[in-house]
Amino acid sequence: MKGPPSIRSRLSRSVIVIALAWSIAVTVAVWTVIRHEIDELLDNTLQESAQIIFALISYRLEHWPVDGEAPASMPAPKHVERLIWQLADADNKVVLRSHNAPETALLSTRSAGFGDVGDEWRIITMLLPGEHGWILHVAQDAEERREASIEAAQYTAAVALAIGLFCVFWLRRRLKHELRPVAQLSDAVRDFDPLDTRSRLPPVTRAELEPMHHAISALSSRLIQHISNERAFSAHAAHALRTPLAGLDAQLAVALRESPPDLRKRLLRARSAANRLQRVVTALLALFRSGTEPELQDLNMKDLVAHLTFEGLSISVEGVEWIHADADLIAAALMNLLDNAARHHASQVRVTVRKGHGIVLSVSDNGSGIPEAKRVNLQSALSAQTYSGQTGLGLMLADMVARAHGGELKLCDAAPGCTVELHLPQATSVAQPA
Repeated sequence: MKGPPSIRSRLSRSVIVIALAWSIAVTVAVWTVIRHEIDELLDNTLQESAQIIFALISYRLEHWPVDGEAPASMPAPKHVERLIWQLADADNKVVLRSHNAPETALLSTRSAGFGDVGDEWRIITMLLPGEHGWILHVAQDAEERREASIEAAQYTAAVALAIGLFCVFWLRRRLKHELRPVAQLSDAVRDFDPLDTRSRLPPVTRAELEPMHHAISALSSRLIQHISNERAFSAHAAHALRTPLAGLDAQLAVALRESPPDLRKRLLRARSAANRLQRVVTALLALFRSGTEPELQDLNMKDLVAHLTFEGLSISVEGVEWIHADADLIAAALMNLLDNAARHHASQVRVTVRKGHGIVLSVSDNGSGIPEAKRVNLQSALSAQTYSGQTGLGLMLADMVARAHGGELKLCDAAPGCTVELHLPQATSVAQPA
C-alpha cells in the first residue's frame, strides 16, 4: 500500500517548478528589455557613426572624387565592415561608397531617418547640405544585430537558469534543515513513554511545532490519568477480593477435613481454583501497587521460590542466588509462570538465574509445551504488547514485570516442555549480605 505523500518531496517539486518558471519568465522579460535596449543602442551607434561620416564628407564635399562613371570607394585596409555607407546624388546614383557597400543605392526613397532594407540592413539616411542634393546612407548588418540579441538572450537565460538551480539547491537544503525538528519530534514521540516518569519530550525549536507538542503532552496526560484510574480500580478490586478469598480458602480447608470421601475430590478442585484466583489477585496487587515502577531490593531467589508452593510440582533453583530486583513483582511473575506450568501438566520446573544484560530468569518445565506456530504468534504478541485476545493472563503479567525492569519476556524453543525467560536489564546480581 502506497504511503502518504512526503511534505519535503512535494515542497521540493514545487520549488523546482517555481524556480524553472521563474527562470523562464525572467529570461523572457529580460530578453525583451535587452532586445529593445540593444536595438536602441545599435541605432544610436549607427546614428553616431553616420554623423561622423556626415561631418567628414560635408567638410570637404567639393574635393571628393565623384566624376567617374562607376561609384568610387574610399581607400581602406582590408577588414570586415560592420557598417557600410553610400553617398548618392540627386538622381539617387551612388557616387561614393565604403569598399563593401553595394554600387546601387540601398534605398530608393530620399527621406531622412531610420529604415530597413529587407532582412539584410538597418539603415539611416541623412541629407547633406548644399546645392548638390546628395544624401548619405549608413547601414548596419541586420544579421549582426540579430546575433547580438540572440547571444544576449542566451547569456541571460543561462545566468537566470544557473541562479534558479542554485536557489533550488539552496532551498532544498534549507527545507531539509527546517524540517529536521519535525523528524526529531517524531523520533522523540516514538520513544516517549508517558508511563515512565523519566521520559520527557524535548522542547520544541520551531513555533509551528508548539501546538503539536502541547497536543501530545495533553494526550499523554489524559492517557496517564485513564491508566491511573484503571490501575487504582484493579488494585482496589484485587484488595477487596483478597479477604473473601482467604476466608473461602479457610472454609474449604475446614470442609475438606469434615467432608465424606466422595466429596473430597470436588472440594480439592474448588480449593485449587480458589488458590489460583488468590495468586492472580496477589499478582495484580503487586503489579498495580505503585504502577510499574520497580522497587529494587536485595532478594534471595531460593527463599523467594520456596514460598511459591504448588501441589504436585517439584521446583528447583539454580545459578545466581542473590539479585537486586523488585521482590513482589518477581514473585508475581514466577507465580503465574509456575501456575501455567502446573496447568500444562508439568511435574518438574527448573528456575535458572544467570547474568546477562542485567539478570535473566529462565523457567523451564516438562509439561506439554507450546506448538511452534503458536509460540511464534505468542512471541509476536508479547513483543508488540498486543495482549488482548492473544495471550493469557500469566504471560501478560510476566511480560509486564519484565518490562517494569526495562526488559522483555521471551518464549524459547525448548521442546519437550516449555522455557520462558525474563530479561531484566535493571536487575543485578549481588553478593550475599553479611
